[in-house]
Amino acid sequence: MRTLASAILGLLAVLLTAAAFCGAWLNTNVVTESGFVALGAPLAEDEAFQRELASSLATEAAASADVPEPLADLVTPVITSAVENVQALPDYPEAWSESLRRSHALTFSAENGGEPSGNLTLDVAPLVGLVTETVGSELNVDVPAPEQVPVQIGGAGHPDLLRNVERAGEAWPVLALAAAAAAILALLTARRRSTTFALMGLGAALAGAVLWFGAERIPEQVSAQQFSSPVASAFANAFAGQAAASLSAWTVALMLAGAAVFVVGLLLRGLSAARR
Repeated sequence: MRTLASAILGLLAVLLTAAAFCGAWLNTNVVTESGFVALGAPLAEDEAFQRELASSLATEAAASADVPEPLADLVTPVITSAVENVQALPDYPEAWSESLRRSHALTFSAENGGEPSGNLTLDVAPLVGLVTETVGSELNVDVPAPEQVPVQIGGAGHPDLLRNVERAGEAWPVLALAAAAAAILALLTARRRSTTFALMGLGAALAGAVLWFGAERIPEQVSAQQFSSPVASAFANAFAGQAAASLSAWTVALMLAGAAVFVVGLLLRGLSAARR
């Protein structure tokens, strides 16, 4: 009976550890603003995304300029040139980071009691502002920058997904404490504690391996989704690639930690056997 109880508690500890691990990753890299910005920062260098983004920036910059039809042929080349060179501007990295901060605020809004306000939304207003500033400087006129340029990334069902992501991110400390409690109880009820300790480590390593395979499939799953525009699709795919790489790195750490616990458990079992 004690062996069965210990096995159940050990399995529960492993499952709770995996859940806490996922929640911690989500909280660190998606739910918190700093993590979201850090995860999305490399997209400023992603060529596929930047190509699609350039088209959107040109459209929004032209709308902000509000150029009369007779002058459109004169202004359009200036806007095109500004968009093509916007990435080379010294302020571009900070403008992209500000876009990510605004996007996070729009997506994980506190207006509804801390729950996401809707779909994943990308606000590229700071980037459009860079373009309009360049255009205004070239034409020697004041071109107002828009306050918001939201690009809807998510589709149907995504608001519920975002709510679950935020809840999972916030729940990870509780899950971690529950995992620790289950592990302690498993050891207390075990007949051979060193064996139980080793098996829980093995379970954690296997959980890490499963999560690693899951992380590697994130880009594939995202690319199969339908998005509202080419820029939304490019952002989602590029961001998914960054998320997969980050989560994979985390899972390697989990596998190594689990393997270390497994080895320690085996050593303790060997020492215990040698004393008999």
